[in-house]
Amino acid sequence: MTTTVKDVLHVAKLARLELSPEEAERYTQDLNSILGLVAQLNEADLSGLDVSLKADKEVVYREDVARREFTREALLANAPHEEDGFFRVPKILD
Repeated sequence: MTTTVKDVLHVAKLARLELSPEEAERYTQDLNSILGLVAQLNEADLSGLDVSLKADKEVVYREDVARREFTREALLANAPHEEDGFFRVPKILD
């Protein structure tokens, strides 16, 4: 399976990215290279490998305790735009 410039431009549009023709061409080549490597991995013979999951050690979980690490003011101090105690972000959906 090969990816075309049209495919890359379609995905870029969905991601709301603007690509120059040179970028679209470069990303198309890069993606095709990556897909070629994945195809090589799919051809690897794994029949002799034991793929069962085994843990040598017991997994230790920490106690799940809700706690407030930061104050609202401390978090909002890093916000480029804040409104009524919330982060204000640009609208992304029509």
